[in-house]
Amino acid sequence: MHIFKTWMRAATADEQELLARRAGTTRAHLYFLANGDKDYGRTAGTDLAAAIERASVEMAKASNGRLPEIYRTDLNPSCARCEFAQKCLGAKAVRAEFEIVTPELLDADSEGGHAD
Repeated sequence: MHIFKTWMRAATADEQELLARRAGTTRAHLYFLANGDKDYGRTAGTDLAAAIERASVEMAKASNGRLPEIYRTDLNPSCARCEFAQKCLGAKAVRAEFEIVTPELLDADSEGGHAD
């Protein structure tokens, strides 16, 4: 499952809306990105990927880790190949870690739209 799709499933509708506002986009666009495929061009541009990363860091803190951080390298192939991003993020540049939220946990709680 796409890492951002997992984040979107874990977030409430209000949290998704907040991420969209903070990143300067719409909730519909976030859904488009979450359900996208790199092969079909459904990736965030570099500026949007960076904005989503910044907003998700704030939201991860506010949710006490329930919502993990999303990294620009998860959302944009150019960022994933960037030597600077790889140097700054280290192992996180490869893939964000979801230590608390897993697809299995989300499937078990799919009725509520988010895991508590």
